[in-house]
Order: sequence, then C-alpha cells, then structure tokens
Amino acid sequence: MSDRGRVQLFDEWAGRYDACVQRDAGLHEGYEDVLEQVTRAAGAGAGMRVLDLGIGTGNLAQRFLDLGCEVWGTDFSPAMLAKARTKVPQVRLLAMDLLSQRWPEELTGQRFQRIVSSYVFHEFDLTIKVKLIARLGRDHLAQGGRIVIGDVAFADRQALEEAGADHWDEDEYYWEADEAIAACEKAGLAATYTQVSPCAGVFVVRPMSVSQPGA
Repeated sequence: MSDRGRVQLFDEWAGRYDACVQRDAGLHEGYEDVLEQVTRAAGAGAGMRVLDLGIGTGNLAQRFLDLGCEVWGTDFSPAMLAKARTKVPQVRLLAMDLLSQRWPEELTGQRFQRIVSSYVFHEFDLTIKVKLIARLGRDHLAQGGRIVIGDVAFADRQALEEAGADHWDEDEYYWEADEAIAACEKAGLAATYTQVSPCAGVFVVRPMSVSQPGA
C-alpha cells in the first residue's frame, strides 16, 4: 500500500476507531487488557516523560496522563491527531511517520524514560520493527528506560497459524515472539514477551547496555 493510501485508511478509520476496538472480537480482542498490560509493564510514575508512538485517538496516552506523566504523542494520520487533540489536549502531539528517515525537529535531542506503543508495529516487517526500536533506543530513550509495545502477536509461528492470522491481511506483519526476541538480541536489545489475549501481547525492550533489573 502506498504512503498516501496508508494515511487515507487511518484518516477514514479515525471517526470509528474507538467503537471498532471495543467490539472487535478478532484483531483487537482483549484491547483494554493489552493497554493495561502496557501501562503496568511500563511502570511509569508521576513526572516521567513518555513518548507514545502512533497515539491514535489517545487511549493509551490517557493512562499515562492519569499517572501524572508528561506525555508526547506521534501519529502520521491528521484525522487521528485531531481526535487525540480533543481527547487528550495535555499531550504534546507531533505529526510523524515512523517510516520516514527524517523525524520532526521537535524530537531532536529529546529523551524519554518510557517509549510506548499499541497496535502500530504490525504494520512493519520484522527487519523494520527492529531497526525502529534500535533507533528509538539509541536516539530517544533515557538511560535506564524501556520501550513497551502492545500489538497483535503470537508466541511463535505455530500459534499464529493456529489462530488463522496468516490469512488475515497480507499487508500486515504480526509478531512471532520467538523470532522477534532473537532478532532483538542480535541488534543489542534485550526483549521479553507476555501473551495477553489469544492474538495480542506485550514486548518490553531495553538496550542491553541499560537492561538493569528494575529499570
């Protein structure tokens, strides 16, 4: 799908996104549980700086605002950003496509104790996933911080196939946790995975140099 097509798809979805994720028994089954696990795994506290990638309408960001965090959010969809601007006006919002080589100038030099995301990274193949995580860890994660990603994911290829996910959408790349963890390790990233619903789970990733317990 072209970049313009991707933006149009999410712009059209913005107005019904919240209703869709609440009633979807397939791709977004256990949606609220996944957001809760992301929040719990992040272990963020008041005053922490949090970057929410692909903020959408702001559902995950709201949880961190409730904890007293300073939240920044990015999205490539103008319509999603407009929704977020209404729902979570306290968030500093940036128009940003994760696939772009040049990210917004406002992010230059900015570091966050937590970088989080929900239901975004399945848009990218494994190589791109790992490159993005490594870039975020190198350029925008504070010392001792962590990256927490909730997404459509399975323990391994067998679990993905048993769920029938290999036939869901040829333009999406659902996580297989075993291969993702191995790829992260090769890139110098320590990763763990927790299955939350039958078709989604949460990854916690740290650069190995800052992967101290309790960070």
